[in-house]
Order: sequence, then structure tokens, then C-alpha cells
Amino acid sequence: MKKCFISIIAAGVLVVSFLVAGCDKKDDSFSSIALEDYMNLQTGKYITYRYDSLGFTNYGQKDTIVSYQAKDMVEGPATDNLGRSGWRIIRYLRGVNSTNENDWRPIMTYMVIPSHQQVEVSESNFRYIKLTTPVTDGHTWRGNGYLPDNPYQDLYDFSNDEDIQKWDYTYQDIGASLTLNNKNYDSTISVLQIADSTNLPIQVTVPASKSYWIEKYAKGIGLVYKEVELWEYQPPTNVSGYRHGFGVKMTIIDHN
Repeated sequence: MKKCFISIIAAGVLVVSFLVAGCDKKDDSFSSIALEDYMNLQTGKYITYRYDSLGFTNYGQKDTIVSYQAKDMVEGPATDNLGRSGWRIIRYLRGVNSTNENDWRPIMTYMVIPSHQQVEVSESNFRYIKLTTPVTDGHTWRGNGYLPDNPYQDLYDFSNDEDIQKWDYTYQDIGASLTLNNKNYDSTISVLQIADSTNLPIQVTVPASKSYWIEKYAKGIGLVYKEVELWEYQPPTNVSGYRHGFGVKMTIIDHN
């Protein structure tokens, strides 16, 4: 009887071990997506975008969109100031209707540091964790955890960047197809960084704000869409009501 009891326990242990192994295997399959596939980091690779920049003029009483073409090109491998291996990317701009290659002008350089666990981007001395594992719908992480307090305070008089380190980046629509500028992109992932607003639509006498940031990546290509709106509305006091902040929309046009 004792031997029979021990055999039953042993069988139970085997079953549990099998189930645990099965669960581990399932989790591995969820996290098996190579993050590097969504950046395409090779020297000479580029993506061109329509780049729409939102600003507020006439003392914040009028919104204005200025459009360009942007090209993000991988210049080559590089090492960041922490000694980590990555890739240097140069962003160029030219007129929105230009077809002249000589019109491209460099405006900024940033670094991409990829690993199996995450993809970090260093831009204007700010560090962002743009992608991380596991790549599953609903997975969240603090992608702005390295940012300082109120990182935009020298540029914009708003409170949208308060607690920016606590934004929960969230994966959405893993593997979905996406159509942009009449071209279809298979196997994309979306990263919603924030979607928050107060008192919209705007009422003249009530403070309001909008904080929205989303990025979409396509496998084998990289970033194909980005939309940002960070602004605050202040109602009239001694002056007319005004908005202060910025917006950016980047939509892929082409890539190599």
C-alpha cells in the first residue's frame, strides 16, 4: 500500500512537471519575437516620412501645422556614453513637395541600443525604452523611467509632462496589418504611451489639456507611424485664452 501511495505521488509530480514545462514553453513562444526585427538596424537603411509639426501661433490662439518630408537613416554602428553598442541614426528634413536629393538637411542625431529584452532610444540626452519583452497585447512598462522631471519645461509652459516617468507604455494590436499612404504593412505592433485629456472639447472659460502619444512599428521595417499631441489650454484672464504645447505626426512614405 505504501509503494502504491509513493507511485501515485511520483505520477503526480510527473504530471505537474509536464504542465509546468508546457506553460514555460507557451510563455517562451509569446516572448520569442525578436525586437530587432522592428527596427531594421543596418548601415544605409532608411525610412522616409511625411512629417507634420503642430504648433500654436498668435500668442497660442491659432494652431498651425507645418509639413516636411523626413528621412531617418542608419549611419552605422556606434557606442553610447555608457559604453554600450548601438546604432547612430540621422534625421534629415526637406520640403514636403521636394524631389531633389540635394535638399535633405540633417537636423538631429539619435542612438538606438537594441537587446533581446528591450530597445532603448537616446535622443537629445533623453533615454526611452521604446520596446520590451514579452511582446503581448496589454503588456505595460515604464518607458520614460529615465526621463528627468518636467523634461519639456524649458520649451513649453504646460503641465503635460508632470509624472511623465509614470506613463504606462502598452502594447496593442500585436501582429495586425496596417495601411498607410495606400501601402499595406503586415505584422505591426502598436505602443500606446498615453491617451489622456481633460475638458474636451474646449470651453472658452475652462482649462483643458490633451496628452496623446502612440507609435506603430512594422516587422522588417521599423517605425511606420507616430502621433503626438501634448498641449494645455488656459482660459482668458488679462489676455485671451491660449494653447501651449506641440504635436507631431510621422507617416511612412517609403523605405529601403
